[in-house]
Amino acid sequence: MSGERSQLAALPLDDKVRLLTGADSWRIPGCDALGLRPMVTSDGPSGVRGTTLDESNPSSCLPCPSALGATWDPELVRELAAALGAEARGKGVDILLAPTINLMRTPLAGRGFECFSEDPELTARIAVAYVTGVQSAGVAATVKHYVGNDSETERWTYDARIAEQVLRELYLVPFEASVREAGAAVVMAAYNVVNGSRMTEHSGLLRAVLKGEWGFTGVVTSDWDATRSTVPTAVGGLDLAMPGPNRFWGSALAEAVRAGLVTEEMVDDKVVRLLSVARRVGALGDAPNGHAADGNGGSPPALVAASLLRRAVAASLVLLHNDGAVLPLDAGGARRVAVIGPNALHPVIQGGGSARVIPASPPAPVQALREAFGAQVAVTAAPGCWTWQGVPEPPRGSVSDPVTGDPGVRLEFSTANGQVFAGEHRAATALAWWDGLPPGVGWGESGVIRLRAAFRAETGGPHEFGAAGVGRLTITVNGEVAAQGETRVPADPVETMTRPGEIRGQVTLPGGQDAAVEVEFRPAAACQGPVALRLGITPSADEQTLMAEAVAAAAAADVAIVVVGSAETSESEGYDRDTLALPGRQDELVRRVAAACPRTVVVVNAGMPVLMPWAGEVGAVIYAWLPGQAVGEALADVLLGRAEPGGRLPVTLPAAEADCPVLHAQPRDGRLDYAEGLLIGYRGYDAAGITPMFPFGHGLGYTSWDYESLSGPAAALAPGTDAQFRIRVRNTGTRPGREVVQAYVTGAPGNGGRPVRVLGAFGGVTAAPGEVAEVTLRVPARIFAVFDEEAGQWSWPPGDFTVQAGRSSRDLRLSVSVRSG
Repeated sequence: MSGERSQLAALPLDDKVRLLTGADSWRIPGCDALGLRPMVTSDGPSGVRGTTLDESNPSSCLPCPSALGATWDPELVRELAAALGAEARGKGVDILLAPTINLMRTPLAGRGFECFSEDPELTARIAVAYVTGVQSAGVAATVKHYVGNDSETERWTYDARIAEQVLRELYLVPFEASVREAGAAVVMAAYNVVNGSRMTEHSGLLRAVLKGEWGFTGVVTSDWDATRSTVPTAVGGLDLAMPGPNRFWGSALAEAVRAGLVTEEMVDDKVVRLLSVARRVGALGDAPNGHAADGNGGSPPALVAASLLRRAVAASLVLLHNDGAVLPLDAGGARRVAVIGPNALHPVIQGGGSARVIPASPPAPVQALREAFGAQVAVTAAPGCWTWQGVPEPPRGSVSDPVTGDPGVRLEFSTANGQVFAGEHRAATALAWWDGLPPGVGWGESGVIRLRAAFRAETGGPHEFGAAGVGRLTITVNGEVAAQGETRVPADPVETMTRPGEIRGQVTLPGGQDAAVEVEFRPAAACQGPVALRLGITPSADEQTLMAEAVAAAAAADVAIVVVGSAETSESEGYDRDTLALPGRQDELVRRVAAACPRTVVVVNAGMPVLMPWAGEVGAVIYAWLPGQAVGEALADVLLGRAEPGGRLPVTLPAAEADCPVLHAQPRDGRLDYAEGLLIGYRGYDAAGITPMFPFGHGLGYTSWDYESLSGPAAALAPGTDAQFRIRVRNTGTRPGREVVQAYVTGAPGNGGRPVRVLGAFGGVTAAPGEVAEVTLRVPARIFAVFDEEAGQWSWPPGDFTVQAGRSSRDLRLSVSVRSG
């Protein structure tokens, strides 16, 4: 960093601190004197959005992180992340605000779909691959949220009380691996408090552990708007306050330096760290490959290849249950296939909040299945029930701009008295702005946002209209007010985009004729977060009729494929779920379809665990996560056996809510006690002797495997030494396949709060029918250690361990003893 330090000698203090807070929501300022151009940040974990959520700038929508964790395939994740990094470069993005490497402490965590796993070792391996892939494209990866942000309720303020041993052995493990092994360029400090200190001010975890012990030389950025002080954050180890300008830094930070409360050397260190990241992404001097702060020179960005997305989704799908080998389906053996379920017609491909992107290719599972089965098979579709919490957006092609006639809407901005001063055509009916609204429009302003559209109903009858936003809303249809009202200001700013309040009205329309629709939106006076507006229109539906139609379709079919899962806003940043039960009447739908059609396959479209009380009543169950835009093609590949369902569970699926080691994460008086210690996920089930519905690591695939031998080190392990194990497996089925060989370590010394077993290592092997494959697994030395809180260091107590190998945490077929010390 000596080169960067020499550049700072002549730079005034005010210019230095200006670099340490955002220029706006997404940009970090440049400095001509240093040859530094502005740098651009962007969400997120499942796709690179850019600085706007705009349908004219779509993005590849990847499988959600829990789906990537389900691949148990670091090399595939690295390949996918490298392609994501290349797309980020093409969009003019320097710093990707991903990955999220918190752990799935509770299955109700609203943002759990953004995490890779409930296990620290699996999370660490996938995180290292993700960071390595993104940064291989010349884009900085941001590992987040450091640390203890494992749930959303009161996330801005709760105090996570976590023992240091638990921090070290669980929650810090993926962060340490990402820094030490992958060289993560940026670490994001979380909103919450840990053991009494805000994470943006936590000198123990930021300065002592991250920068001192681990040797992190990159930038510590705040989560957005998490910087709530000047001196404590500056001294505590924060380097960058985002977004900006931030009132606690900037001139306030300069004044603190002049007052002697913060040293200028501290400021210099922060700027040097920022410049080191800038050098890594090509923001110092001439930007390589034409990369610039505001785009890519007019060329469309290279999206992630459709074939790679399709392969990644198939690799993440977990075959949980396959009674009588219902799957794979024989395309030639069926003449009638019923595709049923609310998520079959409207799949939820991504979670809400900062993970959201506009997908470059809209998902179409029913169409993909029709194409896969071919013209000789009649594929019918029926929702069976609806689970939407906000009125769905109108179908593509059903709304048009009344000015141009093009598909989409007319967006207008006007004064309070109706004088239009700006307008444009938009192809989408859901819009959001962080920046870029015209002057006089936004929170606390008097300006009005108006959407106008011509809507043509396919069939006549009553239709539901909805308008969502935070503020005063009016829906007018053919000149008549259909709904009017004011929605509440949400507790969490991200909810202005993820689930703003909605007004609704019902209007009867003739089929095949245009109706003039207008939404007037006056944003709330006092609010934070992005300004968002959404128009929804859908035919009114009778629930009994929907259910009856679905059951009739199933009874007439040779095979029924039922796609159930989360509703559009079930899983999101900003709030946790209330229950693991599927929303609406989906459980009833599955049971009634299964009763009508013996060959029923259920596909679960959810990013986190849900209850499946009907699992034993259906032919097969596939867990599909929130799979991104390639869900239709990949699902067809797997159902028809063109690809193997390659996934294994990265999280335990419970049989009942009461079985979960940690369920609700509700702070009490602002305090969130991690009282379970090390016993989250499968560790908690093992300690309590509870059998889950499906265990951690479970997944069947389309072939069978014998575990033939396991060998380990002959001599005792020296403290701090990794251990290698060789496992030999044989494909005993009739199809080629991939097996994920998992090694668990039992017998760790310590008190009664230690896990029965922990995942030590895993690896994938492929083999043709009858073939043998061998895999060498390296179990890290830390797996055999405990963190000694009194000594403040790792220790390796002597003792005997058992290493078990198998297909899941509850299907362990081979074992070998190992001595440590």
